[in-house]
Amino acid sequence: MIQEYLGYAFSFLAVVLAISTIIQKNPVYSAASLIGVMLMLACNYVLLNAEFIAAIQVIVYVGAIMVLFVFVIMLLNIEYAKREKLYYRGRIFGVIIGVALLLKLLIVGYSMAIKIQQGDLPVPKDLDSTKVVGKYLFSNYILPFEVISVVLLIGIIGAVVLGRKERPNGEQKEEVVVKTIGSTH
Repeated sequence: MIQEYLGYAFSFLAVVLAISTIIQKNPVYSAASLIGVMLMLACNYVLLNAEFIAAIQVIVYVGAIMVLFVFVIMLLNIEYAKREKLYYRGRIFGVIIGVALLLKLLIVGYSMAIKIQQGDLPVPKDLDSTKVVGKYLFSNYILPFEVISVVLLIGIIGAVVLGRKERPNGEQKEEVVVKTIGSTH
């Protein structure tokens, strides 16, 4: 009974934080809200007795990818006026995409609910075991796993290249300059 209420609370907080991610004007606050969403999802995984997935959620998404996002946001340091222009320009497109994704989610959820009621949805055995997850990850899903690692590597290299400042004579500085929020220079 308490698990059900906790599940509702964590899900509600995840939705509120996801909305906060979308409506925030400051990208650092938006990234912080997204970190909150990832933590609420990890809490839901714990309630579903999927502790391994919850730990991976926190380690990979909150610990690595979100730190990379915050690093890139601070590295690029888009000026406030440019952010405002981009914020309002993409709003209509974002609403259209959001409504389309919501409709798709409702359609898939309804079809899954029908399959569950009819008993047509097979559930794999021992899926909560770390050994089974590792077996599937490094056998059936090795290509997507490696593609994601290459994409993340390209993102890190791109962030470093964008962070390098050019000198007036065209030479590159050796150090990477990182501007913090609120810095004047």
